[in-house]
Amino acid sequence: MVFRRGIAQNSGILKTILLITVLFGSSMISCSIRQEPEKVWNLRDKVKALTLDLVGLPYRIGGQEITGFDCSGFVYYVFSSFGIEIPRTARKQGKMKNSIRLGKARTGDIMVFKLKNGWHSGIYIGNSHFVHAPNQASPVRNERLTEFWLSRLKRIIQVIDQ
Repeated sequence: MVFRRGIAQNSGILKTILLITVLFGSSMISCSIRQEPEKVWNLRDKVKALTLDLVGLPYRIGGQEITGFDCSGFVYYVFSSFGIEIPRTARKQGKMKNSIRLGKARTGDIMVFKLKNGWHSGIYIGNSHFVHAPNQASPVRNERLTEFWLSRLKRIIQVIDQ
């Protein structure tokens, strides 16, 4: 009798433990927190993200800070933010090595244009768009490579090797 009573008590305890394990375990499964895996950002992605974050900031002659940019100051600021040293002026940016054809342009490449009043630069962000600080009348903006810009495009400089 004692033996049977011990088995019955142990059986009840085992059932309780099993029930708690099933309930607790299943609630842990259904309540688990899922997180998106961290995106792997390469340098080109980072340059594009910063470039787009600066859209809307004001134009300022000689500017190379977030208080205001001129065209080459904008390009200079973006690349220097990642420890990449490039010349400060659009003309000198256009003389950099690693010039490529438009068909080879990738996000993060520097686009240099020859306008009637001087040199101009911006950053290619893909899909026939570039970001630049056009003039005193306009803030930093994302613009399509229209025929106007394509006819004045002199060089595309690949600064990022990847």
